[in-house]
Amino acid sequence: MNSQLKDKEFIIPDNIIKHLQFYVSQQPSDTDGIIRCQELIQSRKVNYGQLKRILHDMKYVDKKNKLSTYNLWGGAPMETWGTIILNNARNQIKQNKESKRRAQSISGINGFEKNPFNKTHEKQPSFKIPTNMIKSNSNKTSFSGSDSLKLFEEISRIKKLML
Repeated sequence: MNSQLKDKEFIIPDNIIKHLQFYVSQQPSDTDGIIRCQELIQSRKVNYGQLKRILHDMKYVDKKNKLSTYNLWGGAPMETWGTIILNNARNQIKQNKESKRRAQSISGINGFEKNPFNKTHEKQPSFKIPTNMIKSNSNKTSFSGSDSLKLFEEISRIKKLML
């Protein structure tokens, strides 16, 4: 689900922008959260990852001792709006997957289509260099270019004898 939402951007409503502007004007420039607040005001957008992080920070900030920081992050309006937006976006993706699953079961093509809830991946082929092809300090395990030529000549002679 995160992979489908990671690049999604949400436009911040005007009431939250006004809230942010009000608290930026009242705080000194070294207050925790002022840079994030100024960036949000300037861009008027927040992407999925930023919104998730803002809500996480707001959830665990001490609202009694750091009320100014909480308000610079958007305060109660941002927390309410952000929670609703993220829940709606997640529910939309879940409903799309559920609809696709239902359509597949109704049409009877369950065996031919992949399950939309399962994450698909492909195994990476393992390319290991054979240990007998690696050049080492020991003559017993070394395999040089001249040795390979001798080997291929021997193989070609054997093939000729077999024909």
